[in-house]
Amino acid sequence: MEAAAPARAARPSADPTRERILAAALDLFSERSFEGATTREIAARAGVTQPLLNYHFQSKDALWRAAVGMLFAELTDALSARADGLRGVDELTSTRLIVREFIFFSAHHPQLHRIITQECKVDGPRMDWLVEHHIRPLYAWTVERFAHLVERGELPAIAPTHLYYIVTGAGPTMFVLGPECRRLSGVDPSDPNVIEAHADAVCMLLFGR
Repeated sequence: MEAAAPARAARPSADPTRERILAAALDLFSERSFEGATTREIAARAGVTQPLLNYHFQSKDALWRAAVGMLFAELTDALSARADGLRGVDELTSTRLIVREFIFFSAHHPQLHRIITQECKVDGPRMDWLVEHHIRPLYAWTVERFAHLVERGELPAIAPTHLYYIVTGAGPTMFVLGPECRRLSGVDPSDPNVIEAHADAVCMLLFGR
């Protein structure tokens, strides 16, 4: 039995000003953490006034939740669309292609994993909210797929939880640590050819040739 695609998250109506604020918030929260980023800096990066930011978001916490929620909605949309397009394809092939989709998303949105990493440093209400509202549904969907493949001998006999963390660790790390990668290896992780090669490498390690 194939695991159903994750449910798509509801999106607020499009508002160009609101979207600029959310994009700026994601960048600054991922760069400086929730505590390090200020709404004044976010407003400046978005090119709006502080009162206009306050009109759209009544608190820094509300802005953080909206920005992170928007990014998870984009991830869920991307994975769901890929899974929907693979209906009828065998589960091993479809899982491989969904993992590739995840890696490509991670390459273009490294803010997601930077924010998760920051919030995972300590227990707290934002970590609780992340897990319950966004991470747990994706985790459940992923480990169910992996469990099916392990049971059928199509993946190594590794606990699905470990497989989940192998993918979510190996997949995004090159992009999350982009500045280090450029200095260390001379490789630009934003290069489409590098992204493709990294997706190939992760899938080869997990699924074989």
